[in-house]
Amino acid sequence: MKVAMRRTVLVAVICFAVALVVSVVFLAWFNADPDTNITAILASLPLSYLYAVSSGLAAFSAGALVALAVGALAHLRMPNLPRMVFAALGWVMLGFLLLAPIIATLASSSAAIVFALVVYAAIKVPVVFAAFGLLLGLGFAERRDAQQ
Repeated sequence: MKVAMRRTVLVAVICFAVALVVSVVFLAWFNADPDTNITAILASLPLSYLYAVSSGLAAFSAGALVALAVGALAHLRMPNLPRMVFAALGWVMLGFLLLAPIIATLASSSAAIVFALVVYAAIKVPVVFAAFGLLLGLGFAERRDAQQ
Protein backbone atom coordinates (compact mmCIF):
# COMPACT_ATOMS: atom_id res chain seq x y z
CA MET A 1 0.00 0.00 0.00
CA LYS A 2 1.42 3.31 -1.05
CA VAL A 3 0.66 6.32 1.11
CA ALA A 4 1.42 9.63 -0.53
CA MET A 5 1.50 12.65 1.75
CA ARG A 6 1.58 16.26 0.74
CA ARG A 7 4.59 18.17 1.96
CA THR A 8 2.54 20.21 4.46
CA VAL A 9 1.08 17.06 5.97
CA LEU A 10 4.53 15.49 6.23
CA VAL A 11 5.92 18.60 7.95
CA ALA A 12 2.95 18.59 10.34
CA VAL A 13 3.52 14.90 11.15
CA ILE A 14 7.20 15.55 11.88
CA CYS A 15 6.46 18.60 14.06
CA PHE A 16 3.75 16.86 16.08
CA ALA A 17 5.90 13.73 16.45
CA VAL A 18 8.79 15.81 17.83
CA ALA A 19 6.42 17.65 20.19
CA LEU A 20 4.98 14.33 21.38
CA VAL A 21 8.42 12.81 21.99
CA VAL A 22 9.69 15.88 23.88
CA SER A 23 6.54 15.98 26.03
CA VAL A 24 6.60 12.27 26.80
CA VAL A 25 10.32 12.34 27.68
CA PHE A 26 9.74 15.29 30.01
CA LEU A 27 6.74 13.62 31.66
CA ALA A 28 8.70 10.38 32.12
CA TRP A 29 11.59 12.31 33.67
CA PHE A 30 9.28 14.25 35.97
CA ASN A 31 7.27 11.21 37.10
CA ALA A 32 10.41 9.18 37.82
CA ASP A 33 10.99 11.22 40.99
CA PRO A 34 8.48 14.09 41.31
CA ASP A 35 9.61 15.23 44.75
CA THR A 36 13.19 15.83 43.65
CA ASN A 37 12.38 17.04 40.14
CA ILE A 38 9.88 19.67 41.29
CA THR A 39 12.73 21.66 42.85
CA ALA A 40 14.57 21.64 39.51
CA ILE A 41 11.38 22.73 37.75
CA LEU A 42 10.78 25.61 40.15
CA ALA A 43 14.35 26.80 39.66
CA SER A 44 14.24 26.78 35.85
CA LEU A 45 11.94 28.86 33.66
CA PRO A 46 12.09 26.52 30.62
CA LEU A 47 11.33 23.48 32.80
CA SER A 48 8.45 25.36 34.43
CA TYR A 49 7.05 26.13 30.98
CA LEU A 50 7.44 22.50 29.92
CA TYR A 51 5.70 21.38 33.11
CA ALA A 52 2.75 23.64 32.30
CA VAL A 53 2.28 22.55 28.68
CA SER A 54 3.69 19.01 28.39
CA SER A 55 0.54 17.03 29.27
CA GLY A 56 -1.72 19.08 27.05
CA LEU A 57 0.83 19.21 24.23
CA ALA A 58 1.34 15.44 24.34
CA ALA A 59 -2.41 14.84 24.10
CA PHE A 60 -2.84 17.48 21.38
CA SER A 61 0.04 16.03 19.35
CA ALA A 62 -1.26 12.48 19.72
CA GLY A 63 -4.71 13.55 18.54
CA ALA A 64 -3.27 15.44 15.59
CA LEU A 65 -1.04 12.50 14.62
CA VAL A 66 -3.98 10.09 14.73
CA ALA A 67 -6.08 12.35 12.49
CA LEU A 68 -3.19 12.97 10.10
CA ALA A 69 -2.42 9.25 9.83
CA VAL A 70 -6.06 8.28 9.31
CA GLY A 71 -6.50 11.06 6.79
CA ALA A 72 -3.44 9.95 4.82
CA LEU A 73 -4.24 6.23 4.95
CA ALA A 74 -7.94 6.62 4.14
CA HIS A 75 -7.41 9.42 1.60
CA LEU A 76 -9.89 11.50 3.55
CA ARG A 77 -11.54 14.30 1.56
CA MET A 78 -13.63 17.05 3.08
CA PRO A 79 -15.40 20.18 1.83
CA ASN A 80 -13.47 23.40 2.24
CA LEU A 81 -15.62 25.01 4.98
CA PRO A 82 -15.33 22.18 7.56
CA ARG A 83 -11.61 21.89 6.85
CA MET A 84 -11.13 25.59 7.52
CA VAL A 85 -13.27 25.54 10.68
CA PHE A 86 -11.48 22.48 12.08
CA ALA A 87 -8.06 23.94 11.29
CA ALA A 88 -8.96 27.30 12.83
CA LEU A 89 -10.25 25.69 16.04
CA GLY A 90 -7.16 23.52 16.28
CA TRP A 91 -4.68 26.34 15.66
CA VAL A 92 -6.44 28.66 18.12
CA MET A 93 -6.42 26.03 20.84
CA LEU A 94 -2.77 25.18 20.17
CA GLY A 95 -1.96 28.89 20.47
CA PHE A 96 -3.87 29.09 23.75
CA LEU A 97 -2.02 26.04 25.04
CA LEU A 98 1.43 27.32 24.11
CA LEU A 99 0.90 30.95 25.14
CA ALA A 100 -1.26 30.45 28.25
CA PRO A 101 1.60 30.03 30.76
CA ILE A 102 3.27 33.21 29.51
CA ILE A 103 0.09 35.31 29.37
CA ALA A 104 -1.14 34.00 32.73
CA THR A 105 1.96 35.36 34.41
CA LEU A 106 1.99 38.71 32.56
CA ALA A 107 -1.71 39.60 32.26
CA SER A 108 -3.92 41.46 34.69
CA SER A 109 -6.66 39.96 36.84
CA SER A 110 -9.43 38.60 34.60
CA ALA A 111 -7.22 37.73 31.62
CA ALA A 112 -4.77 35.99 33.93
CA ILE A 113 -7.59 33.88 35.35
CA VAL A 114 -8.74 32.74 31.90
CA PHE A 115 -5.24 31.73 30.83
CA ALA A 116 -4.51 30.14 34.21
CA LEU A 117 -7.58 27.95 33.65
CA VAL A 118 -6.15 26.87 30.28
CA VAL A 119 -2.89 25.90 32.02
CA TYR A 120 -4.83 24.06 34.72
CA ALA A 121 -6.85 22.18 32.09
CA ALA A 122 -3.67 21.28 30.22
CA ILE A 123 -2.26 19.69 33.36
CA LYS A 124 -5.41 18.06 34.77
CA VAL A 125 -7.56 17.25 31.70
CA PRO A 126 -5.27 16.84 28.69
CA VAL A 127 -7.82 14.73 26.81
CA VAL A 128 -9.67 17.94 25.95
CA PHE A 129 -6.63 19.03 23.97
CA ALA A 130 -6.53 15.67 22.18
CA ALA A 131 -9.96 16.46 20.72
CA PHE A 132 -8.69 19.79 19.38
CA GLY A 133 -5.62 18.02 18.01
CA LEU A 134 -7.95 15.68 16.13
CA LEU A 135 -9.75 18.70 14.70
CA LEU A 136 -6.49 20.26 13.58
CA GLY A 137 -5.43 16.99 11.97
CA LEU A 138 -8.75 16.82 10.12
CA GLY A 139 -8.09 20.35 8.89
CA PHE A 140 -5.21 18.93 6.86
CA ALA A 141 -7.54 16.62 4.90
CA GLU A 142 -7.62 16.83 1.11
CA ARG A 143 -10.18 19.19 -0.37
CA ARG A 144 -13.20 17.56 -1.92
CA ASP A 145 -14.49 19.11 -5.13
CA ALA A 146 -18.17 20.03 -5.46
CA GLN A 147 -18.93 17.26 -7.96
CA GLN A 148 -17.55 14.44 -5.77
